[in-house]
Amino acid sequence: MTERDTALWWARIRSGGPQRVSAGGPTPTGLRRLVEADAQAVWLIPDLPDSARPAVLTEYGMQGTSMLDSRGTLRVLAACLRCCWPDPAADLWPGRPAPTGDIDQVLRRLVPARNPVSRQQLLAAGLRRLAASGWILLEGTDTVRIGPRVASFGSLELSTLRELWRLIPDTAPDRPETS
Repeated sequence: MTERDTALWWARIRSGGPQRVSAGGPTPTGLRRLVEADAQAVWLIPDLPDSARPAVLTEYGMQGTSMLDSRGTLRVLAACLRCCWPDPAADLWPGRPAPTGDIDQVLRRLVPARNPVSRQQLLAAGLRRLAASGWILLEGTDTVRIGPRVASFGSLELSTLRELWRLIPDTAPDRPETS
């Protein structure tokens, strides 16, 4: 792969986030391959060290792993992670597909004061924002998978996330909801 090809891949990732490509192609310098569960495709993501500080991320044109939560998107991400990452001792990527109904159950337990309509709006908007930024992948209208961007979490973030995972409610049934 030439230097020009590598620069083009970096530009694609800077402008559009992780890139899904066929499994047989080369890997540009400085990028990492995440293999899909069916091994038919891979995701190219930046391979930056855990110690990369904001200045390094800025130099590479990459955003950090933080996300603003002015609209409850982090709660939706938490619900997705709880449903798509069954074992926090295992690797986060690629996780497993989960129905949006399960994610809604977890979200209901995370935000119990919300009425069903408000929670559905939160879920739909959160899933849309998370999918647009590569944190999750939407498969059809009712299935969610963990997105390739989660592989950018460093060891410190993963350690913290494993501890938080235990605090996120499961999809266990709770009392029926009243409208």
